[in-house]
Amino acid sequence: MVWTTTGDLVTTEQILPPDPHLMESMRAVGYTLQTAVADLIDNSISASATMVDIFFGSSPYPYVALVDNGEGMSSGEAIDAMRLAGTSPLTKRNPNDLGRFGLGLKTASLSQCRDLVVVSKHEGALCGFEWNIDHMIAQQTWSLLVLAGDELKSLPRFNELADRTSGTLVIWRNLDRLTATVGDLSSSFDAAMTEVRSHLALVFHRFLAGEHGQRFEIRINRVAIQGSDPYLESNKATQLGPSESFSVAGEQIEVQPYTLPHLNRMTPLEKKRAQVAGRVRDSQGFYIYRELRLVIWGTWFRIAPKDDLGKLARVRVDIPNTLDHLWSLDIKKASAAPPPQIRDNLRRIAGRIVAPSRSVHLYRGRIVQEQSRTNPIWNVIDDRGNFRYEINRENPAVAALTDRMMPEDMTQMSTLLTLLESTFPVEDAYNRLGQDESHSPQQPSGPGLESLASALWKAYKASGGNPEQFVSAMASIEPFILTSSPKELLRKVVND
Repeated sequence: MVWTTTGDLVTTEQILPPDPHLMESMRAVGYTLQTAVADLIDNSISASATMVDIFFGSSPYPYVALVDNGEGMSSGEAIDAMRLAGTSPLTKRNPNDLGRFGLGLKTASLSQCRDLVVVSKHEGALCGFEWNIDHMIAQQTWSLLVLAGDELKSLPRFNELADRTSGTLVIWRNLDRLTATVGDLSSSFDAAMTEVRSHLALVFHRFLAGEHGQRFEIRINRVAIQGSDPYLESNKATQLGPSESFSVAGEQIEVQPYTLPHLNRMTPLEKKRAQVAGRVRDSQGFYIYRELRLVIWGTWFRIAPKDDLGKLARVRVDIPNTLDHLWSLDIKKASAAPPPQIRDNLRRIAGRIVAPSRSVHLYRGRIVQEQSRTNPIWNVIDDRGNFRYEINRENPAVAALTDRMMPEDMTQMSTLLTLLESTFPVEDAYNRLGQDESHSPQQPSGPGLESLASALWKAYKASGGNPEQFVSAMASIEPFILTSSPKELLRKVVND
């Protein structure tokens, strides 16, 4: 107890160090296995590592280990790294420092295990320390265990670090939380690490692509992770919008919009890559990067609604770590909220960003002006906020089949067309497209297209039409307009 005197007043202070059970409580911050491993890799990047190896195994006991080839830490630096909140979140960080609160290594690791071991090699010297929750509670002290040389050598994957010039080895033991989450590790470890692989491929895809200016590789049990680009930039149909930047608190924020290709123009692998937050529709929105590290994705921050016409819109937003205090970034670096000055700028450009996605869905690559020149089979009828589809009786193909019908036959045909219109499966189509299924109607091609044109020419000619009228009328409708030379195809049929 400490007494301090201020004038005539005497104030007492009671020093209350936290109970070791605080460490137990801190395990419930909300990490998943994926976000916990990602937090460890943040530390490796901050230490200038170019290679990170992740191992999981069951001998001599179940463990997860991460070893990098970064700069490593001296004994004093390692102790500071093991200290809770060893670095203030208000401290200015280097641009390559992905830390924030000085808690990530400890909270991320102990969210999955009860025993955390950190071994580091710096300038040829090795040091090792251990936070063991059960030991702390038993001793009722914040006891950081210092590991001796023989103890270090007996650790799993120690040789991985010993063979490197410098680096750090992190080991998780007594994986109680991980076991509770994924079940029996002997049968579930592989599946759990597959999810980790997918998460790391997305979160660090720009590092894996070398955007930070140097080689960087992550491996799980020696199998390299390939970056997962959520913008499908390698697909030639991806549209790159105009970039933009604005200043907040003297720092620049960069904004780059993308419009993904229509689902029909994605390969199965690309479609899977585009399903970042579940379905493609749920994956639209802003993608927030903090020093090239993806922290938030698939949200419009309530600036714009998520709808099907905008589901191909994605916006890369780059923020520096100097603005962390404005973004309310959490310990896991998995949640953030844009401050008003940033939200206002994002709202200003949100509508313009979504527009190209709407265009891809509405026109599917067709030139907008063609809408006035084509004669579609289906018409969309707007009716006071409702809509319906009607077969266009004036479409040349429909007219060619109906013009010479007898009145009784025409009545039956009209009844059939009305039945088709009234039973158009629009809800089923909507549900299927919402499940990221692609619409792939059978399109006649080659001989099939010629056979269709020949049948239409026979009906058209019977109704009194001449060849040039037929060619001119049919060349402007699907499926003929979709070919490279519709008139040449139609003239060939007429002249045969």
